[in-house]
Amino acid sequence: MQSQIVCHRCRRVLAYPSGAPSVCCAMCRAITAVPPPAPAVEMAQLICGGCRTLLMYTRNADTVRCSCCSTVNLVRPVNNIAHVNCGRCRTTLMYPHGAPSVKCAICDYITNTGINTMSPAPCPRPTSNESAYNASSASVVCPQTCIVF
Repeated sequence: MQSQIVCHRCRRVLAYPSGAPSVCCAMCRAITAVPPPAPAVEMAQLICGGCRTLLMYTRNADTVRCSCCSTVNLVRPVNNIAHVNCGRCRTTLMYPHGAPSVKCAICDYITNTGINTMSPAPCPRPTSNESAYNASSASVVCPQTCIVF
């Protein structure tokens, strides 16, 4: 992947491969040091109380101002809950943010929270001309939500 930086001598934009410690300008031969990457910022989401817009914010924020309606939303501690899918039965588990692992209350499997964080697949619904039970959907495991504290 390519990144860009401005040459400190001639001010030209230089392209370089990500991870390079420095870049040599082809025009003026100056060597420009590449700054270290910024630490990843953990994000969270909430729904605006004024207009119901989904807002994204940095996890350590106390309040979030909506860019659509300017409502100032208070961030409650409940937003420090994270989600992961059980590594065995795919049940959606909720756990306190920062926990290294979570145990499923359904199948007792312990899932590491750093992996397996994809959203669950939607459960198939019968159409108007299908019965509620048919052979093709019988083998599909529908995700459940389980709150773990």
